[in-house]
Amino acid sequence: MKNRLPTGSFLLAAIWLVAANPAFGQLIWSEEFDSGTALDESVWSYDLGANGWGNRELQNYTDNPENVRIEDGNLVITAIRSQEGFSFTSARVRTEDKLTVKYGTIEARIKIPDLADGLWPAFWTLGDNFSRVGWPYCGELDIMEMGNAQAISNGVINRRVGSTAHWDNNGNYANFGQHIDAATDLNDDFHLYRMEWTPTSVTTYLDGEQVWAFDIDPAVCTSCTEFHQPHFMILNMAVGGTYTGLLNSAQISADMPAEMLIDYIRIYDNGFTELSGTSVENNAVVGQEYSGSWYNPDQSGHGFSMEFGEVQGTPVALVYWYTYDLDGKPIFLIGQGTQTENGVDLDVISPYGMQYGMFNPEMVVRENAGTARLDFSDANNAVFSYDPSEFSQTTWGHSAIESLPLIKLFAIPLPPGQGAAR
Repeated sequence: MKNRLPTGSFLLAAIWLVAANPAFGQLIWSEEFDSGTALDESVWSYDLGANGWGNRELQNYTDNPENVRIEDGNLVITAIRSQEGFSFTSARVRTEDKLTVKYGTIEARIKIPDLADGLWPAFWTLGDNFSRVGWPYCGELDIMEMGNAQAISNGVINRRVGSTAHWDNNGNYANFGQHIDAATDLNDDFHLYRMEWTPTSVTTYLDGEQVWAFDIDPAVCTSCTEFHQPHFMILNMAVGGTYTGLLNSAQISADMPAEMLIDYIRIYDNGFTELSGTSVENNAVVGQEYSGSWYNPDQSGHGFSMEFGEVQGTPVALVYWYTYDLDGKPIFLIGQGTQTENGVDLDVISPYGMQYGMFNPEMVVRENAGTARLDFSDANNAVFSYDPSEFSQTTWGHSAIESLPLIKLFAIPLPPGQGAAR
């Protein structure tokens, strides 16, 4: 059949597009701790030392495997008491400069040890300008911290979860925090700690139940610029310190070694999410900002509509290729594939067998039309290569295409915050 693909094909394309177009809530980054025995240092760094960390903490942070390792699909942070009982070691890890996030849904599945008394586990973020401006000017968001002095005195040390924001308010230190007491102790199993961060609010949750909410709308919180910039993530378990109210080694009664287990950390797109950092830049994939109408200005044919997104966390590409058969009649070819780094490999099909102005799915035949490759130098420039199938060669008269330059004619508008570096 050499007639042009009928109008009904647009419905077919639309159906395919809906299936591949990512909805808010798609997983865009995760650390599953499923391989190796040590952290990936392209993403993670270690804080080291025993300087009190601004809170009169008692532990010495190390990168020793006895304090921090990957084991059985978990990141294991272990607090250890020396044989003499007067000094402690533990670990604190961060993604500073390597992975940063601005807005998004950030969650971790964590199992705490028995904290009584003196252990202080936390999952939190700092502004990525911390090394340049210091604290509190960088801003801090505590997704989860446990073990504080009031929880100890109230007998709920393994049940009370706190969340707090710290920032600079026109030259003065400011903070706002709240807590929730779980119905049962949380050291019994893994629990989910989540932060939902948008341009107007930050909300934290324990197993889906709200812990704390903070209004950061610039119209309301005029000094909250710290919470409208990229942050990096931190996981640690301190021993003692001002938060616990225990400042002497002899006051620490928690059983050790004590293990904090992290099953995973995941970041989901909430419509505003931006990821950055060296680990993202070094492993960039083609994202939604590449979506749009593409063409070669020196040819009257070869128009492309490209859609990039994710399905269940996997990057997916759909490319609709407007081209011609041997008789000069227009046809459509549809390619679907997965983007890796700055290229996309496509399996191409040729749908045909429909009558003009009508759409009957039972009439559609989807023939293998070959394979194709797109290589992008940026979001506006690419080259296209095509290896046609025997069907495409004999039916449409297509021949191989080697590195056809393409430029973006116009972009497909994206919802606010989408199309960030991945």
